Amino acid sequence: MKMLLILAVVLAFILVLIAATLLIPVDISLRLFKEGPLAEVRMSFVFLRGIASGRLGFSSEKREFQLRVLSGTIIKKDIPKKEEKPTDWGKLVVNANELYDAGTDFAAALTKSISMKRLEGRVKVRLSDPYQTGVLTGFLYAGSGIANAFVPVTRLEIVPSFVKEQMDADIEIVLSLPLFTIVIPAIRFFRRVKKIL
Repeated sequence: MKMLLILAVVLAFILVLIAATLLIPVDISLRLFKEGPLAEVRMSFVFLRGIASGRLGFSSEKREFQLRVLSGTIIKKDIPKKEEKPTDWGKLVVNANELYDAGTDFAAALTKSISMKRLEGRVKVRLSDPYQTGVLTGFLYAGSGIANAFVPVTRLEIVPSFVKEQMDADIEIVLSLPLFTIVIPAIRFFRRVKKIL
């Protein structure tokens, strides 16, 4: 009898945890970093307001996945680069419309659900011609002004450089996504893609 009670409590706890994970939005942070030849993309996600988090990092040097719960690292794993089999372009071309429809349906569901919380970063720009550098810098300033209208917190610093030709950036985008809104569209998308491929 005690064993059934313990099992019922554990099952109820797991169900509450799953429901909370689906209802409380996931905070996703995407960081794009490029300085000289070094490029890095890091995606961090936070579940249940910080109780569980994870990080996926890709750089020109290594790929890594890390899962943390209550500030303790549970899993830290390097992701090996695997050899991919060649793409069957004939099959993709034949099913291009179906793939496009599946992708647009999923993207539409995702964009309806996702909200941008913060955009910040620094972009250093220098093209071969100073005139073009000035035009691009003005375009980026205008883009950051437009971003202020849609994103609650926007801090973009655009720095023109007239010393050497370069395009370096350190940009972080923080998004909020309630998982329950994309569960069914994700299942539909993967079913449709699985049938095609």
